[in-house]
Amino acid sequence: MQNNENQQRIKTIYRMLLELASGNLAFRIPTNSPDVPFNELASQLNDIAEKMERLGYTYPYANTKSNIEQTGETAAIVVQKVQDYILNHLEEPLPTTKEIAAMFGTNEFTLKENFRRFLKTSIYQFYNEERLKKAHQLILQTNLTLKEIAFTSGFNDYISFYKAFKKRFDYAPSAMPRKLPEDSPASKNGENS
Repeated sequence: MQNNENQQRIKTIYRMLLELASGNLAFRIPTNSPDVPFNELASQLNDIAEKMERLGYTYPYANTKSNIEQTGETAAIVVQKVQDYILNHLEEPLPTTKEIAAMFGTNEFTLKENFRRFLKTSIYQFYNEERLKKAHQLILQTNLTLKEIAFTSGFNDYISFYKAFKKRFDYAPSAMPRKLPEDSPASKNGENS
């Protein structure tokens, strides 16, 4: 329960930052959380938005020809939803950008443009980077075989996983230290803990 609340708080802060980046200075984070540090951060972000609004700050890269509102949601929210979707479906093949755009009620060009604008990467690069980060964590924290980790991280085969991993981290997955099984003699002796 606590972890879900923390994730929600982080998402709220992230949304505020995306709203500020997209020029929506009216968005505010409620400061009624029992988490005092969160309330302090939320208050600081709200103050920044208020000051920017008072100074008449406008988003300098706004494209006056495109409508930022998409079915009542800002582009930042759509990008955040796509990001959340990708993070929650890393083990599955990535749908085409056209399919993702349809899922979130926008068009492919606008989605690609806004994703790159807010996250400074393409949808596929984000997906691939997150799969590799997940695999890296699984190697360090589990006893799964490297082949199982490859599939759990959304790769269709070990060879593709190996090549992508080595290219990203400059070392092979097998070169990483592994968590020993609980019942191994080395873990009982306190080795590699």
